[in-house]
Amino acid sequence: MSVVPNHPPLGELIGKQKQALAAGELRSLEVRRNYLLRLEKCLMKYQERVIEALDKDLGKPEAEAYLAEYHFLLQEIRLVRSELSAWLSPERVGSPLYFHPCRSEVLREPYGCALIIAPWNYPFQLAMAPLISAVAAGNTVVLKPSEISTHSEALIGEIISEVFPPEIVSVVTGDAEVAGALLEEKWDFIFFTGSTGVGRLVAKKAAEHLTPCVLELGGKCPCVVDSRADLKVAAGRILAGKFFNGGQTCFAPDFVAVHHDVKEELLEAMRCELEAVPWHEEMATVINKRHYDRLRGLLDGVEETRIIQSGADDEERLRLSPRVVKEVAWEDALMKEEIFGPVLPVISYEGDDELINRLQQLEDPLALYLFTEDEAFVKKVMQAKRSGGVCVNDTLKQSSNLELPFGGVGDSGYGRYRGKHGVYAFCYERAVARRGKLGAGLMDIKPPYDKVFKWLKRVMR
Repeated sequence: MSVVPNHPPLGELIGKQKQALAAGELRSLEVRRNYLLRLEKCLMKYQERVIEALDKDLGKPEAEAYLAEYHFLLQEIRLVRSELSAWLSPERVGSPLYFHPCRSEVLREPYGCALIIAPWNYPFQLAMAPLISAVAAGNTVVLKPSEISTHSEALIGEIISEVFPPEIVSVVTGDAEVAGALLEEKWDFIFFTGSTGVGRLVAKKAAEHLTPCVLELGGKCPCVVDSRADLKVAAGRILAGKFFNGGQTCFAPDFVAVHHDVKEELLEAMRCELEAVPWHEEMATVINKRHYDRLRGLLDGVEETRIIQSGADDEERLRLSPRVVKEVAWEDALMKEEIFGPVLPVISYEGDDELINRLQQLEDPLALYLFTEDEAFVKKVMQAKRSGGVCVNDTLKQSSNLELPFGGVGDSGYGRYRGKHGVYAFCYERAVARRGKLGAGLMDIKPPYDKVFKWLKRVMR
């Protein structure tokens, strides 16, 4: 286990963070905003290095890296700094008549010392976004970036050490063994982004200490195209969402279920889109050889006649060309696990009842995509199938809006963040009631009950 840079051992580090909390070092909203401002300026200072690290780790096109990881974070920091006072102001609520005079309110307080475990597919965004929320809410943080995206991991450690003292935020680096050691510690809050399988392990460890947590997981996100959709628009937007970041997005369309009557027309529109857009030239690479081999394995036995492909694979550069796979059955290997790469299976259905029956057999996804002009169809599918988010006639947009909460349900996780919802995720609600001296005696409920109870029975009907 290593802590960046030259920080004390983990137990000592957590102890110092708890001391900082007890001393009230993050009690002031102004102090929190100042830390966020320093983080914003540091990200701006290192903009080129952030883009470079993402290129080295994932071969991300500069436009994708800038929009999804760099500018997205600046937007969130600026929003949080601007609105933090309003979001965390005490919330006045009413009080029962027999409490009066009384002032009741809800305070949103930080949990304390938080652990954030981030993934490799959006290494800056998915490490920094929950960090922004955690610090804004008043928590100290130990951040564990993914060791798979090595260049981003190193730069994250450098940025954090430049912005925060270690008793406020520290970065711990290492592999799965390090993550396991971190989970053995007692935290006040845990925020995890990653696979459903690892998420279950995190939840189990958190439960041992009764630690609240947010789990941002994934799953097979369905994309449904019914017979009333604009197929040209659908084809372009589905492929844009699928192939962004090389398909390595937890809420990307994982497969397309298209109504049988328009299947061939949609496939032809996808073919035209693949020919018109140079996906194979400007698309992120697969993160490493293990994942590349896994994706190739999912394609074993798939006849070339069933594949619509743009460009050729380049195993040396880990560039898997984008492809659509047609004539897929619900029982095929491509439908058994989350693909997490630039491979899009297309499956057909005959009617709404068959579609809904099939969707209900799948685990609850992080996102559900519906392409249709029929609002009744949208309502029908949404009522039949749970999902973390829904996007109609487009992809990814429900998860790219800082005004909307982002998170899963069931096997795709629990808890929400982004913007205000992120700050609230790292807070607990503290109920406060204040009473004055007036009403003493009459309103204080204690034996003998006769006089006050007769009055209360008249009031409490």
